[in-house]
Amino acid sequence: MSGELVRDEIPRAASWSSGVVWPALQIVIGLGLVILGLRGEDPLALLLTGLAALVLIPVGASHLLRRPRLEVVDGQLAVKKLSGTMFVPRAAVTEVRTLGVARWGARQHMLRIEYLDDRGREQLDVFTRLDLGTDPRDVTETLRGLGFGQARSGA
Repeated sequence: MSGELVRDEIPRAASWSSGVVWPALQIVIGLGLVILGLRGEDPLALLLTGLAALVLIPVGASHLLRRPRLEVVDGQLAVKKLSGTMFVPRAAVTEVRTLGVARWGARQHMLRIEYLDDRGREQLDVFTRLDLGTDPRDVTETLRGLGFGQARSGA
């Protein structure tokens, strides 16, 4: 389920996550680089392909393990991180907004969520289109419609 609402009388669940194709492709390319480096006789090639694989495989695996990345369940926001899933009550979310950033002549949008954790510390999470699997502006509208954050936008 990617950005879809499950509708009863009250919206209960929505989730956003990256696709499985790109992370799986990263893992396959990383394994291919390892094989390519081991087949060659050049130690520098082994070093370079090994370093590239050392980046690609863990990044792809972390994207697959942290699915869904962002989810709304029973009125709480569930943010999946490497350390586990953090559940944030609606009242603890202080701001949900979209940031527009110009990079390489193109405008990219990111979702910015500020909230207070269970210890009362401020937390900031920023999600890109790759994290969410959809346009962050659509996720912002859905979260605001479900009552999360304030109605501010930086886009």
